[in-house]
Amino acid sequence: MHGKNLILWLTCLSFFMAGSRLQAVSADFQDLTHWSNTFQQWRHYRIILPAGYETSGKRYPVVYYFHGHSSRYCGEPYGDGQQVSLPAMIDYVKSHDVIAVRWDGYVEKNYSSFYSGSPYDIQPEDGEMDFGPYFLELVAHIDSTFRTVADRQHRATCGLSMGGFMSLYLAGRYPDIVGSASSYNPGHEFWVGAPGSRVLYYLKDHVRNNYHQKIRLIRNSGDYISQYHLGLNEVYSRTPEVDYCFRQEEYHRHWVNGLAETLDFHMQAFADKSLADLPRSFDHDNAWPRFSLWGWNVEVGGKKPGYVCLRDAQFGYLRVFTRAWAPDGPAVEGQSLHIATPDSYGNAKAYRVMDYSHRDRSVNFYEVRSSREGRLSFVLDGAGHDIAVLNGQEARAPVLLPLGQDEEPVVFPDRTLHLPLRFINTCGVTVHGLRFSLSSEYPTVSLEGAEVEVDSLAPGQIVDLSDRFSQSFVSTDGDMAHCRLNVHVTWKGWYGQDYRVDVRVLPSPLAAPDSALVFDGRGLSLPVFRQRGNQGGGSVYQRTVEEGRGNGNGIAEPGEEVTIWVRTPQGLDPLDKGTWHRAKVFCPDGAVTVCGDIAEPKELEWTSVQDHTSRLLISPSTALGSTVELALKNESYCYFWQPDQRYGKELLLQAFQFHRNHCTRMNLQIGER
Repeated sequence: MHGKNLILWLTCLSFFMAGSRLQAVSADFQDLTHWSNTFQQWRHYRIILPAGYETSGKRYPVVYYFHGHSSRYCGEPYGDGQQVSLPAMIDYVKSHDVIAVRWDGYVEKNYSSFYSGSPYDIQPEDGEMDFGPYFLELVAHIDSTFRTVADRQHRATCGLSMGGFMSLYLAGRYPDIVGSASSYNPGHEFWVGAPGSRVLYYLKDHVRNNYHQKIRLIRNSGDYISQYHLGLNEVYSRTPEVDYCFRQEEYHRHWVNGLAETLDFHMQAFADKSLADLPRSFDHDNAWPRFSLWGWNVEVGGKKPGYVCLRDAQFGYLRVFTRAWAPDGPAVEGQSLHIATPDSYGNAKAYRVMDYSHRDRSVNFYEVRSSREGRLSFVLDGAGHDIAVLNGQEARAPVLLPLGQDEEPVVFPDRTLHLPLRFINTCGVTVHGLRFSLSSEYPTVSLEGAEVEVDSLAPGQIVDLSDRFSQSFVSTDGDMAHCRLNVHVTWKGWYGQDYRVDVRVLPSPLAAPDSALVFDGRGLSLPVFRQRGNQGGGSVYQRTVEEGRGNGNGIAEPGEEVTIWVRTPQGLDPLDKGTWHRAKVFCPDGAVTVCGDIAEPKELEWTSVQDHTSRLLISPSTALGSTVELALKNESYCYFWQPDQRYGKELLLQAFQFHRNHCTRMNLQIGER
């Protein structure tokens, strides 16, 4: 046995010894299986090795590719069986020092055939198979079986559609494992978390999970869900903590195009030594009952649907809170957070801790002692806490406290506002010579208030500057607009710290809805629009609505839970006329509480994105006859279809899916029609 035959025999032998089973081998790739302890079954993957792998002795970076819906590790059976990403990937790996692994998102109960099913177990009724731990298991298997550069800098994810979602989601779930991620035309919202505590994960609400990574989003110009890609691009683009790039491919299908350029992006990331560095601080949202990253360990007792949110986690400081839903849900009640820091605090040392409670705005001081491994441990509720270790901390900038439940609050235009700008000293010494200033580069923002000087701020002391600065915003009609304010803090005369304050400005003019209904336990039949399908059109049908909790008289009264429906004279689709929509509600003055997020699939829209609307709680203490100012938002949808539209000589067979936000203003009368 000589030459290539001997090499192939030895390679196959090594697969068996490493726990892999060789299923198929070709000149271009190998189809293998390995035993998964996570799923207790054999799992498939396809691996593409670079030219000369058998003899080079070198180690290689790895790109993990995530297939989309109705597909598997072998390739996408799109366009009459055309393979799109696989040939391009094979050609690229032949001429570059990189390994490509195409993993398998197969979930048996969701597949009717080999190429037909919903992978990754991320639908609302799913959750038994967590592909997060399995991804870690596959990475460990690949690193132990093949010659890889087994570190974060040299590990990447890439995917299409549902696989594009998984690429960004798992890279964000494990930012200490993955250094770069790319996504082609991703699905944007799916269900994550353990059974019984699942919650929707909308990519644009969690871009902070990709802090300190390199991210590439690719949108095909003719992709049918392009509007969502543009929205995600907008959020990434204004997030400086993410090293981000966007590419539009002139291509008319929901496929992979220009793969070589994306793999070039990952090769450049593999050469970026900054990806080998630990971040000084990080943010993270996680829906699972336990997780670990960057040396921190978090476990949730009594886990319920929702997120644990870490902000600016670093040596000596952490902000942590929970959200029943992202991005603006209330805290999750009835669960405990068990948090252990990295092992940076020495053996059995005592530390003085400052604990600021978001719920009651109180500051407490107490002592904790590090473990033998050097970890500090805390048991907290999920209402929100700023935890600061005071021992040995030099003077640093005061921390801007949360502006409210929503990290990006909604504000009315054309009025003078005083955003709640409050700062707390989280270091162990009094800070002297403080100066605070507020600015914005947005021409639609007007600010008043001179620079504020504060002589000193003791440990745990709070200074409230809300009334020292005022803000006003102008906007135009249509949808909400994003604006950013910058708060600059200096201390000791020259140290500086900047904080971003992002807000969403309601459109102007903001008219009252054409008509509105309150549901407090009553039922009605309402005309709603239903899309026909991917050739456009649709019709109006009657939907029976019975929701809310109260006496059913259609009047918002103290102690009731209600929903609000509004009538839209003309929806986005030409055939959508005079139909009713449940509204998402914003109450900037906090007079009523949004107590529930109602997530429903959009009418026949093929994306994964849900229609999010609100359930309101009218406080029992609300006075009868009082008026509560609300901002309402509802969506209408359209399959934009032109049957004679072409891409070159080829007819476009897929309509574009679009949505439009309709914003209105309502004075809700408590106890009155």
